[in-house]
Amino acid sequence: MRIALLMAASLLATTACDNRDTPEGQAGAGATAAAGSDAAGAFAEAAPSAQDFAQTVAISDMYEIAAANIALKRAAGAPTKEFARMMIADHTKSSQALKDAIAASGQSLAIPTELDTEHQAQVDILNSLNGPDFDREYMSQQLAAHRKALGLLKSYGGSGDVAELRQFAQVTIPTVQKHHDWLDKNSPSPGATGETPGAGVEATPAP
Repeated sequence: MRIALLMAASLLATTACDNRDTPEGQAGAGATAAAGSDAAGAFAEAAPSAQDFAQTVAISDMYEIAAANIALKRAAGAPTKEFARMMIADHTKSSQALKDAIAASGQSLAIPTELDTEHQAQVDILNSLNGPDFDREYMSQQLAAHRKALGLLKSYGGSGDVAELRQFAQVTIPTVQKHHDWLDKNSPSPGATGETPGAGVEATPAP
């Protein structure tokens, strides 16, 4: 009897180990990997509504332009100012392209005319800094903002509910991806001093 019980226990242990090698057993690791990839914009989440998408993009464009205008006055590094000029040009064009897409869609979507509380707080922080401290904060904000923007554009571009806005998202992704890639490469480390590294930026054609 003891031998039979021991054999049964051994069989159960072996089965449990085998189950860890199945897709079900790997669900935890897979979910963790997917979450990490999604944070980087590799996987799209469920698309928001057309109204939420348009509102978020509009606020993002306003924030980018406002932050860039501050950078032209307060940044220490020439690359930071050059990047800011590209932000003004590209996001001004993006803002107009969004309005054109909404008009073409025939949708009645409300577009905000001022920043929300979160983005206004970020602008207020930028207004309190100068020189290298400003550069570090500005680039840190920009990297986070472009990661979020990529995730939003990819999700809506993949399964958005309004064709014209979906096309806008798809066309805008390469521009925002270029911004993100430059920031990822050139943003200074938290302890860095002096000018922001980088050999300059090149404006991207608008969608």
